[in-house]
Amino acid sequence: SSLSPAMRATLSLSVLLVVLALANVQAFAPGLSLSPAPALSLRAGALRSSCKRSFQTTNMVVKDVNSEAELDDAISGAGDGTLVVIDYSTTWCGPCKVVAPKYAELSDKYTDAVFLKCVGDASPEATKLMKREGIRSVPAFHFWKKGAKVEVIAGANVEALENTIKENL
Repeated sequence: SSLSPAMRATLSLSVLLVVLALANVQAFAPGLSLSPAPALSLRAGALRSSCKRSFQTTNMVVKDVNSEAELDDAISGAGDGTLVVIDYSTTWCGPCKVVAPKYAELSDKYTDAVFLKCVGDASPEATKLMKREGIRSVPAFHFWKKGAKVEVIAGANVEALENTIKENL
């Protein structure tokens, strides 16, 4: 090749930065799929189209609820036949962090339901909401239909979570 040592070093650094950027995307957005991993190519177009494809396949919708009024509005606004699922968690809860991407995937899979999330230690209002709803351990999932609570799951049991969603849709 006719590249100078400085050009080769610059090119190597550029490739390293791209790899690190992709690793950071995966670390901070675990629900985002970057696989199948593209073959490392120096063609910018190939890498750009691969990343674009990965971003386009992710449509997860989980709405944050931070107060009693927000939850009440979401439940009443969902309509009579719509299932509303709320995930109660905290920032320090390990099992909550494990189940969060799976919960987001379920929101993408079951689009006829409304998926909400309340992080109890995010604000005093969120803490008040969790107290009102009787949350004693996290994660906890409450299921609402026609304005009434129809089911409660305590713990990070993804199988029970999905089965309850299916049963109540």
